[in-house]
Amino acid sequence: MLGEIPLRTWRWLGVNDLKTSAQVEEQLIDVADGETKKLSAVNLSDSDVARRIRISVGKGARVEFISADLGRGDYSADVEIDLLGDDSAADFEAVYFGDGKRRLDFNYVIRQHGKRTSATMNVRGALTDKSDKIFRGTLDFQRGAKGSTGRELEEVIILSEGTRNRSVPLMLAAEDEVDGHHAVSVGRLDEEKIFYLMSRGLDKSEAQRLIVEAAFNPVIEKITDDNLRGGLLESLQRRLG
Repeated sequence: MLGEIPLRTWRWLGVNDLKTSAQVEEQLIDVADGETKKLSAVNLSDSDVARRIRISVGKGARVEFISADLGRGDYSADVEIDLLGDDSAADFEAVYFGDGKRRLDFNYVIRQHGKRTSATMNVRGALTDKSDKIFRGTLDFQRGAKGSTGRELEEVIILSEGTRNRSVPLMLAAEDEVDGHHAVSVGRLDEEKIFYLMSRGLDKSEAQRLIVEAAFNPVIEKITDDNLRGGLLESLQRRLG
C-alpha cells in the first residue's frame, strides 16, 4: 500500500488509515557521482493524485527536492531518497494546504548509506475546514553511515476547528557515529501577530493569509518554473481569501 509503515504500532495510532484510489504515478531518478540536481513535484490538480518517487544519490552528489501540494482533490505522495555514496547530500522541502474535505497522505524517507552524508527535511503545511492529513517523515541512518548528519522538521498551522492532523517523525539509526534531530510543531496562528496586522488595517482573514503566505513563500520561491510558481501563489491566495 502506498505510504504504509509496516509496523503494528503505526496501525494502532491510525497513521496508515488514508488510502488512495488514484492510479499511482511512479518516477525513478538517479543523481550520478559528483552531480547536483534540482527537482520539484507540484500538484495543482482538481482530481485525486498519487505519486511514488525514488531518488538515488551517488558519491559526492547532491539533490535538492521541492514538493508543493495545492491541489483540490485527495493527494498521496511517497518520496524516498537513498544517499548511496559517501559525502552525498539531500535537501528536501515541502509545502501543502488542506481545505474542504481533502485527504492528504505523505510518506517521506531519506536513507543515509554512505559516510558523511547530509540530509535535511523541512515540511510546512496549513489545514482548515474538514481536511485530514497524515505525515510520516523518516531519517534512516544505515550501518556504515559514519559521520552523517540529519535534520527533520514539520510545521503545521491549524486554521479552523474540525481538521484532523497526524504527524509521525521517525529517526532510525543502525550506526552509532551519526547526528540526527527531528521535531514537529503543530498549532494555531499566533494571536499576537494577527492582532498586530489587524491594528495596521487588515481584517482577520487578510492577516491569516499573510502569515500563511510568509511560511510558504520561502519554499515556493525556489521553484524555477515561473508558471508553476505563479499558479501555486495564485491558488494559495485565492483559497485563503
